[in-house]
Formats: sequence, structure tokens, C-alpha cells
Amino acid sequence: MARFKQTFQVDAPLSAVWKMHDDPKALVELTPPPVHVTILSMDRPLRKGAELKFRLSVGPLGATWHAVYDEFNPYQAGDTVCNFVDRSLSSPFAFWTHRHTFNYIGGGKSTVTDDATFRLVNGPFSAIITAFAWPPIAFMFLYRRMATRRMLAKTQRMPVN
Repeated sequence: MARFKQTFQVDAPLSAVWKMHDDPKALVELTPPPVHVTILSMDRPLRKGAELKFRLSVGPLGATWHAVYDEFNPYQAGDTVCNFVDRSLSSPFAFWTHRHTFNYIGGGKSTVTDDATFRLVNGPFSAIITAFAWPPIAFMFLYRRMATRRMLAKTQRMPVN
């Protein structure tokens, strides 16, 4: 089993961080090119047990991902932490679980923690083969860090009605 974990700070209140991540359509903007994301179906509102199906593709090649939300603790006014966990039911990975945790740290700033545990294949060579997946996974999450900051910066500049 492999793991990637990162925590980074964003200049946004917890409510804005949650609002962005509560919409699975954000995956489109959070995914690095040349990978394209197409949402196939999603349960709304998101909640524990909700499912999401999407397709990841590069040109004509692609794979469908089917995920379930195993935990779902949404933001509520006054909260200082909220989170959700998604797990793949079917995907290019033999195992994938991703915990998203958001903490308010004060002064209009929050932290985002991504904690993904994954195994590319099962079997005797699983650790070796999964090790080859770690660099692209790390790149994807580093891209998401940059994209999250960019997306939240846009929402923080928008006038509030």
C-alpha cells in the first residue's frame, strides 16, 4: 500500500473551502492537463453513501472511476473542521481511499489536507508496481494544491450579494 499526504494553507475561510470541495464538478478544474474529467453521474446532495461516477481520459484513452463517500461531515456555521472520505468501488486502482480534511486556522485562512492511500494492483509484485504510480499521484496532488489556491482566490475576489 502506498500513501500520499499533504497539508497546505489557503487564504480563504472554511466555508469557502468546503463550498468548493462540496461540488464534484470541481474535479474538472483540479485535474492536471492533459487528463480530462467528465462527470457521468453523481448523487446530490452529497452525503455519506453518495456515489460519484466520472471518466478520466487522455485523448481516446480513458478509464471510469466509481466512488462512494464513506464519511461526510459538512461545514456548518461556526465549525473549525470538516471532512469527507471517498473510496473507489471501481477504478484503475485495486484500492483507493482519499480523506479530505479542512481546518479553519483563523484570520480568514484554512488548511487543506489530502491523505490518499492506494494500491495499483494486487498480487506479489503489488508494492513494486504501485511504487511506479507514486510520482504521478504526487504530481496530481501538487497540481491540485495550486489549482485549489487559484480557484479559492477567484471566489474570494467575487463580490458578495
